[in-house]
Amino acid sequence: MNLFKNEVLSVKIKNLSIMLIGNLLIVLAINMFITPANLYTGGLTGIAQLIIEFLSAGLGIELSLGTLVFVFNIPILYLAWRSIGKRFAVLSMVAVVIQSVMLEMVPIGQFSEDILLNAVFGGVLVGAGIGMILKIGGSTGGMDIIFQYISMKYDGSFGKYSFSINAIIILIAGLTQSWETALYTIICIYITSVVVDRIHTIHQNLTLYIVTTKEEEMIETILKHLYRGITVLEGRGAYTKNNKSVLMLVLSSYELYEVLAIIKSVDEHSFTNVVRSEMIQGNFVKKKI
Repeated sequence: MNLFKNEVLSVKIKNLSIMLIGNLLIVLAINMFITPANLYTGGLTGIAQLIIEFLSAGLGIELSLGTLVFVFNIPILYLAWRSIGKRFAVLSMVAVVIQSVMLEMVPIGQFSEDILLNAVFGGVLVGAGIGMILKIGGSTGGMDIIFQYISMKYDGSFGKYSFSINAIIILIAGLTQSWETALYTIICIYITSVVVDRIHTIHQNLTLYIVTTKEEEMIETILKHLYRGITVLEGRGAYTKNNKSVLMLVLSSYELYEVLAIIKSVDEHSFTNVVRSEMIQGNFVKKKI
């Protein structure tokens, strides 16, 4: 089974490049800003940081952050495969492997001793990295998948769920570590959630208008991968006078990137207009998860 058969080689290379850059930003933020300042990233990586800190301080056991993150992600990636989508799960799996390797390869350093600067720049870099990877239809694994699952199920903001759950995690860190560390970590996580929502907003619904000369092939391919209704409109080029089909469908922004890849693979000369839908009334079915 080829999960990416509708994606041309250039799209695959682009997605891989984005995953590499996004994960590099995340790892640089962790190893250069967050960890040196004794802050936490929140999410699964933050939980792993806390566990490593407890085991090191209490039992003298040293664990690798990259290895621990990878092991924790195994059951969560299974959840993604079963509930969100196989393409999403595979992209997330690739991102998790890349991040785990980079965490081991990139040395820990420090650009500034100012804890606030570390919190701000660490939060911006983590948010940018996560947002970039979510934007191509994947995730960095861990709590991202759980937040993605909740966001799809209840149609809410990814960043809102992310910050709410992470705040609880950091509260525990404050009780066991120091409140100053917890407060600065909350600043870092809040900035991350804001940046993620600026780049990736899964809860928005979009309307696509696809102008194509390959009506039947386009409809058949889209319906094979997406459970959405499609309305066919008749169109004609004002300059060429050639008849064309205009396909209209409504979908979530999470589904957008997969559909754009499908459209390009079927008809490279098609024209697609993406419009944000302010309100939808009628039979619009959200993906069952």
